[in-house]
Amino acid sequence: IAILPALAAALVCRTESDEACGACDACLRVARFMHPDVRFLFPVMTDEDDPESIAETLSAVAQDPHHVFTYEKASSIRIGITRDILKELAFRPYEGRKRVIVLRDADRMREDQCSALLKSIEEPGASTVWVLTTARLARLPATIRSRCQRVLFAPLTEAMVLDVLRNRAGMAEGDARLSAALASGSLSRALEFREGAGPAKLRDDAMNLLAPAIRNDPAALWLAAQKFMNFGRTGRDSLRRMVEFHQLWLRDLLRARYGGEGMTLVHEDRAGEIRTLAAGLDATEIRRRLMVLEELLRAIDGNISADAAVFSAMARVAGQRLGEREWPRHSTARWNY
Repeated sequence: IAILPALAAALVCRTESDEACGACDACLRVARFMHPDVRFLFPVMTDEDDPESIAETLSAVAQDPHHVFTYEKASSIRIGITRDILKELAFRPYEGRKRVIVLRDADRMREDQCSALLKSIEEPGASTVWVLTTARLARLPATIRSRCQRVLFAPLTEAMVLDVLRNRAGMAEGDARLSAALASGSLSRALEFREGAGPAKLRDDAMNLLAPAIRNDPAALWLAAQKFMNFGRTGRDSLRRMVEFHQLWLRDLLRARYGGEGMTLVHEDRAGEIRTLAAGLDATEIRRRLMVLEELLRAIDGNISADAAVFSAMARVAGQRLGEREWPRHSTARWNY
C-alpha cells in the first residue's frame, strides 16, 4: 500500500521525471492522508460513523509505511463514505489537476456498494482516477473488473522480503528468515509476524506435533493434536500456517540433502538436527511427506474433523504408512451401501 500515496502524489506534484518528489507540500500531505484531492478508503466493521477509529488507522499508516491491515470477518467498505465521495466527484478537484480515490481491498465491497460505484468507475471523468487494490480478484464482480485496467504485481522474491524485514522492519535475523520464507512473495504477510509470539514460537509449536508421532506414541499424538486444535477452537488459518511450517521443514531437508555446502537453511537455528535427519531421507520419501501435507490442506478446507486429519497427517509425516495401498476394511462391502 505504500506505493499508492506515491502514485497519488505524482498527480498533484510535477517533476521532470513525472515522479513524485516526496518533499513538497502536496507530497507531504498525501503521505499523511491530508490532501483534499486524495481519498483513501479501507474496510471497516460497521456503517456507522466512526471518524476517530478511521483517523487512528490513517495515522498509523502514515507513521509506519509497513503497517499491516487486519480486518474482522464482516468488515467492508462503508457505504456512507462511498456516497459522500460520489457527491464530491460532481465538483472539480480542490487543488490538484486530478482527484485520486484509492480503494484498498476492494473485494470486501458488498453488492450494494459495488452497484453504487459502478457508474462512477465506468465514467470517472477527466479529473478523477480510481485505484482499486485486491489480492482476491475473483471476488470482485465481473462488472467492476471489466471497467478497470488491470495492473498485476509479481510476487517479491524471498531475498527482497528478507532485506526489508532486516533493514527496515527491524526484525531479528531468525524471525526475518522464517517470515520471508512463509510470505509467498507478500511483504504484508511477512510483516504480520511482527505481532504476537513470533514465527520461531509458532514454528516450534507446529514441529512439536511430530515428536509423539516419531516416538510412535498414538495416545500422546492424539492429545497433542487436541491441544493444538484447542479442542475445536483453532481456526483454519492457524492450521494452514502449521502445515506451511512443516513444508518449510521438508524444504530444508531437501536443501541439506541435495543443496550442497553453501545452501542456506531457513531453520538455521536447528541446522544440526536437519542435517542429521536429511542423511536418512531421500527425495522420494520427502516427496511422499509433502503429498501428505497437501492432503491435509485439502482436508482443512473440506468437511473433515480437523483433529483427526492432523493426527493422521502427523503420523504419516513422521514415517508411518497408515492404510497405504489397502482397501478400507469395513464390515459391509462397499457395493452394498
